[in-house]
Amino acid sequence: MRSKILVQGRYRVVGVMVGRRCPAEDFLATGEAANDASRRGLMTILMHVANNGLQGVPRNWTHEVNKQAGICEFIKGDLRLYFFKGSNGDIAVCTTGLFKKQQKADKASIAQALEWRQSYERAVRDGTYEVIKHVHQ
Repeated sequence: MRSKILVQGRYRVVGVMVGRRCPAEDFLATGEAANDASRRGLMTILMHVANNGLQGVPRNWTHEVNKQAGICEFIKGDLRLYFFKGSNGDIAVCTTGLFKKQQKADKASIAQALEWRQSYERAVRDGTYEVIKHVHQ
């Protein structure tokens, strides 16, 4: 499994790679103009987490969507960026984001995050986990 560094400070915030794409990075970089401020706000949250860790993060910035699986979301406006806590210097491993239209968490996004978490943990345990800075074309 590979991940890509999204933000680095004292800790790394990374995004899961799917082939040559990083769904979290794509989510943060594209979307409707009406959500630009929220996307910038998510980047501010990620920078704060990379520099300070998850301890002391304001309650309105994150929410645990699946306590048993350890899947959480960063929150800014109507945008959600799913993540789980990583290891080996990765403070947060971002999976995918979405525009939240209802109160309930998106079950498909949570299931995907859980699958990627299991792959991540297996790769770390097996020594096959790779962190990249840039995607080489």
